[in-house]
Amino acid sequence: MNDFISIKQRLFPNNYELIDGTNEVFELNIALWEFENLSELELIKRSGFFKQINGIDTAHYRLCNLQRIDEIYKNSTFRTRLFFTNGKYSTGYATHNLFPYRGKFHPQMIKGLLNIIDIKENEIVLDPMAGSGTLMVEANLLNINAIGVDLSPFCQLMSRVKTHSLSININRLDNLYKKQFEIFNILNQKKIPHNYLNEINIEDYIYYEIFLLAYLDAMGFARRSKKNIDNLYPIVIERYYRTIRNFNLARNDLELNIGTSKVLLGNALNLDIPDNSVDGVITSPPYSFAIDYIDNDQPQLEYLNYDISSLKIDMIGLRGKGINEKLKLYFNDVQESIKEMARVTKKDRRIVIIIGSNTIQTRGVELQPEIIRIAKIENLTLEMEIKKPIKGLRSSMKEESILIFKNNKE
Repeated sequence: MNDFISIKQRLFPNNYELIDGTNEVFELNIALWEFENLSELELIKRSGFFKQINGIDTAHYRLCNLQRIDEIYKNSTFRTRLFFTNGKYSTGYATHNLFPYRGKFHPQMIKGLLNIIDIKENEIVLDPMAGSGTLMVEANLLNINAIGVDLSPFCQLMSRVKTHSLSININRLDNLYKKQFEIFNILNQKKIPHNYLNEINIEDYIYYEIFLLAYLDAMGFARRSKKNIDNLYPIVIERYYRTIRNFNLARNDLELNIGTSKVLLGNALNLDIPDNSVDGVITSPPYSFAIDYIDNDQPQLEYLNYDISSLKIDMIGLRGKGINEKLKLYFNDVQESIKEMARVTKKDRRIVIIIGSNTIQTRGVELQPEIIRIAKIENLTLEMEIKKPIKGLRSSMKEESILIFKNNKE
C-alpha cells in the first residue's frame, strides 16, 4: 500500500501553508489558482486562503488575528462565540459582521475572485447589485477602489457604514461611544427622527450612521428574540464599537492602504456610470425568487421612512404573477443588467456573476445556462465556472455557480 498523501500536500509545497478550515473544493480551486498565478509577494499581500508563504504570515492571516475576534464576542453566548470564531478567516473579519445579512457574499471567496480577475491596486471594481457591501469591503482591503449600486436605501446604509468604517478616526469614535445612551434615546422611536442626520457636521455623518445601523440591528434582534431593545442595544453597539476599533488598530499596525468606495442609489438596469470606466465586475443577481430582500428588510426600511411597495416595482425577481411571467421578467431584467455591466466594463476585462437556481420555485428551470446564453449575446465569453455549495439555503438550493466572463466587446 502506498503512503497516503493528502490533496493539500499534492497541490501545494510544504512551505505554502493554507489557513485552517480551507477544505471545500471551491476554496482549494481558488487557492490553487492563486498559487499558480501570483508571485510570493502577491500571495503574502493579497491571498485570503494562505496562512504562510515560506514562513511569512500573509496579510489576511495577520489581520484576522490582530482584530481579536475572541475579545469582540467574549460576552456573547457560547453559540454566538463559536459561530464567529469558526468564521474568523472566512466571514468574520474587517467590518463584515456589522449587521450580518442574509444571502451576502462569502468575503474570503470575493478576495480570491478579485485576484482571479486580476484587479490591481487603485483600479475600480463594480457591484451593480451591492447588497450589504461585501465586494466593496474586500476591494478596499486590497487598496482597490469600488463602486456599489443598489435600489435599497437600507443596503446603501449598510454599505456606507461597512466601507467608511475601514478608515475612521479612533478618537472620534471613542468620544461618541461615550454618548451611546444619549444617541439611543434619540433613535428609540417608531420612525427615524427627521433631523437625526440633518443637523450634524458632515465630518461626523459616518459615525452617526454607525449608531443608526447598530440600532436597526438591535431592533431586528429584538423582534426575532422577543427581547427588549433597551437591553439589546448596548450589546450590539459594543460589538460594533469593538469590531471597528479593533480593525482600525490592526489596519494601522499593518500599515494597510484602504481603497475608496462610492455607494450609489441606482438601478442595475440603467447604471449612471460612464462607458469603459471600470476594470471589473463581481455581482450576484437575485436567485430568481429565493429571497425577497424587501420583505426581509421591511422593519428597517419602514423605520427609515421608505415605502416598501414602491421599492418592489424595480427589484429583479419580484415582479410578475405566475411562474412563467416571473421567469420571463426575471431573464429580461438580467439581460439588461448584463448589457449594462458589459457597457461600463473595459474591453478584455472580467465580469463575475454568482448565481444559484431555486428549482423548487422555478419548477425545474436552471438559471445559470440561461445566464451563460444571455452573456454570449452581449459578447461575454465564459472562461471559468466554479461550483460552490450553499450552506444556508440547502432546502431549496444545494450549490451556486461562479461564472467568470471575459468582455469581448468591439
